This record gives sequence, structure tokens and C-alpha cells, in this order.
Amino acid sequence: MDTIGIVSLLEGEPYKKVKSLWKLFEKRYESKSVQMIQDPHLTFQAGWLEDSKVLVEAFSEFSKQIKPFNVEVKGFGHFDSIVIYLKVIKTNRLFDLNKSINSFLSNYCVELFPLYKPEIWVPHITLAMDDLTEDNFKKAWNDLKDQDFSFRQTIHNFAMIELDQDEKINLVKKFPI
Repeated sequence: MDTIGIVSLLEGEPYKKVKSLWKLFEKRYESKSVQMIQDPHLTFQAGWLEDSKVLVEAFSEFSKQIKPFNVEVKGFGHFDSIVIYLKVIKTNRLFDLNKSINSFLSNYCVELFPLYKPEIWVPHITLAMDDLTEDNFKKAWNDLKDQDFSFRQTIHNFAMIELDQDEKINLVKKFPI
């Protein structure tokens, strides 16, 4: 069974800003597990399927229907004390796109990741996950929670990523939109 994800890779200045935040988290808070995915990104959905090769061609056609659009990133958030992220403002356009991707993937996947289903999806760009100690979470959150951090990003792409047998995440294909 293959584990895949559909993401949009950040580009330009936003990419550089998030990469520098990743380095900050690595140095100051000893958190680097987010870097197992090499590029900062916004995740739309992920799931498990029998054969990801079939999905590549179908998603290539699906992505041709999508036009570039802007997202706004504003501030920091967290899930419990294990994930710190940048908040992506959830617009109707973003919600509808997540819904469309979920619907599309449900035709191919045995199961989708529950936390990325439209009803509960929180669009975000992860800065730290799973490897923050309780103390480092508190330090990081106290350092960042009140900072005014924002940017806009034009989404020009989707990317399909896959978890391999060695628990590494690899880029399968990038789809321009």
C-alpha cells in the first residue's frame, strides 16, 4: 500500500522565509523532523492507495483544471503541544479546492487522512512537528505567538509526495497549474 500526499510547494520569498524558520526551530528548539519533507508546503490531503502510478496521470489531468490563486499566511498556530505552524487563511476558494481534491482522491485511495477532510481541515504550513519537547514547545510558542508574521503566496503548483519503505518522503511529480 502506497502513502501519498497532495501538497503545494512554496516558492520565492515565502519559501526562503519558511526555510529560515525551519533552521530557527532546528537550532533554538531542537526540532527538525519537519525537514523530512525537503520543501515548505501547504498540504491539501493524503491517503493510502494500491498503486500511486495510476494516480499520477489522473492527477495531471485534474490539475490542468485549476488556475493559480493566492493564499495569505498570517500568524502562528499549534496543534496540541506537538505541532507549531503558520496559519493559512481559509478562504472559500481554498476550502473548495480542498473539497475538490478530497473528492478526486476518494476515487483512488483506500482511505484518506481524516484531519485533511474539508469539514475539519486547518490549512497550515508546518514549522515543527512530533519532536518538540514540552519545554521547547513552551519556549517556541512564547517566542512566536505574538509576532506579526505574514506573507502572500501565489500557488502555481501541486506536488505529489510519497512515503517510501525507509520512512522518507519523496517528490513523485510536480504539476504546474
